[in-house]
Amino acid sequence: MADALRILIVDDERLARKALRNTVSEQDHATVVGEAGTVDKAATLIDEAAPDVVLLDVQMRGETGFDLLARIDTPVQVVFVTAHDQYAVRAFEVNALDYLLKPVAPDRLAEALRRVRATDDALPQDDAESGASFRYDDLFFYEEGHQPRFIRIADIRYIGASGNYTTLYLDGGANALTTTTLNEWTAQLPEAHFVRIHRSTIVNVNHVARINRQPNNTFEVFVDGSETVLSMSRRRAQTLKDQLQ
Repeated sequence: MADALRILIVDDERLARKALRNTVSEQDHATVVGEAGTVDKAATLIDEAAPDVVLLDVQMRGETGFDLLARIDTPVQVVFVTAHDQYAVRAFEVNALDYLLKPVAPDRLAEALRRVRATDDALPQDDAESGASFRYDDLFFYEEGHQPRFIRIADIRYIGASGNYTTLYLDGGANALTTTTLNEWTAQLPEAHFVRIHRSTIVNVNHVARINRQPNNTFEVFVDGSETVLSMSRRRAQTLKDQLQ
């Protein structure tokens, strides 16, 4: 990451964008590389401007910040900036780095940007080391509290990022929180069976029930035995389709 953080501001209110830009200007080693008032424009700017971090509003006219996260597959940190505190839990479920309430105090923004710099190594990368460590019929050792258990790799339906941790969603409905990062899982799992379908999700292709294409060129992935609908970015779709053939 460059010394100066490259920041994209996404908010549907012009005055809110201006206020946030002014607050960013008070920070050291930070620069605004673009502004967007809609999800469409934000998605385009993320590809074109390659920001390090997106300061993202939750509620916008007719859409939400979560809609943007479902469309992008670029390694970028996300900090939600909003007047609504009821979305905090969901924000961290989608791997947001921080959650700031308007009006944003300069010291609070500075803290969030320090987190961005500190967690740069946690960003999803496409060049993870090749070579799986696990075979599909292997067992993964997992210690829950002080009770050791073994999880069969084949029983993992999908894996979701949870901050700097990952949650394994298992056959039978159980789940397990692990300290193994999503990048590490990507490198260690057998490619014939597991595909990364989003910046924060890996799915076991043997547990994929169906895929629905959405009007905005994203996809919904349904996993057997789970009510959770997974988002798949357009760039990842072909890889999963190839695995399912």
